Amino acid sequence: MKKQLILGASLLLGSMLGMTSCSNDSPGPLTPNTQTINTLFQQLKTAPQTFSVTVGTQQTIIGAKGTKITFHPGSFKDATGNTLTFGTVNIALIEMYTPGDMIANRVTTTTAAQNALTSGGAVNIKATLNGQEVFANSYSIAFKQDEHKEAPMALFRGYEVSDESGTNVKWNDDTTGTVPRTEKDQANEEFYYAFDTCTNFNWINCDYFYNAPNPKTDIIIVAPDASYNYSNTQIFIVFPGMNSVTTMYTYDAATHSFKFGYPSYYLPVGTSIKVAIFGAKNNSYYMDIHQPVTVTNGMTINFTPTTQTLSAIQTAISGL
Repeated sequence: MKKQLILGASLLLGSMLGMTSCSNDSPGPLTPNTQTINTLFQQLKTAPQTFSVTVGTQQTIIGAKGTKITFHPGSFKDATGNTLTFGTVNIALIEMYTPGDMIANRVTTTTAAQNALTSGGAVNIKATLNGQEVFANSYSIAFKQDEHKEAPMALFRGYEVSDESGTNVKWNDDTTGTVPRTEKDQANEEFYYAFDTCTNFNWINCDYFYNAPNPKTDIIIVAPDASYNYSNTQIFIVFPGMNSVTTMYTYDAATHSFKFGYPSYYLPVGTSIKVAIFGAKNNSYYMDIHQPVTVTNGMTINFTPTTQTLSAIQTAISGL
């Protein structure tokens, strides 16, 4: 223990001295325990848009990415279930329509039963009145699409899963209220997946189950050494053709490698994917992007992380 304390003090002193020669493009201040994978994603998370909604009226808000949310006179209730009849509700909205949006908010398109989803957009909605959380009775929500689509979509309710690396979002498997296709809004000529009834706030995803063709394979992502592990590294697999994102759920310390671990997540051979690796180690953020990658049977990818600035990581994620 004494030896460890002396070593830690020496490393800290060296870091403090080294700070005087760092450029403005350094990954961050070299202070103990400030650069973790959790702090990385806290900084990547999308800032919410805010709206004010008058209780007891019909009111539609539209997000910057086109999500339309219509609140009805009885849409809000308090924590005890009483419908609100007056006041002004503050709505904080985050929209996620691209793989980059989802990764920035640690949202994947996978479910509690390990099923893969194809997304038509996801949102996070927080509603408060006088600083207190309020809840949904029923409201309408529509996810804007770039063209008419025939795939049926359902609303999936999300939940947060926390571990040593932070909080990720997954989805329940209920497909109640599926709509068969997009609808065209005659007022603006845009297409939407429109749902008349949504009964919860927080995490909401417009999706359908993805049925992958056979044959399928797991893939292995190998780190340079065992210092890269599940607590400081997160690997995302992006499917550009289906607007879907998943992450690697299994880590083998003996081989310092990551893989899916669930057959339902295995990838169709021949699929084009992107592999995005992010993490924090030695008080620095790092990244490695592989794109495009064509899946082969039993494929192994060795990653070589490089230290990156927060802005460089944000730019890379926006391009996914």
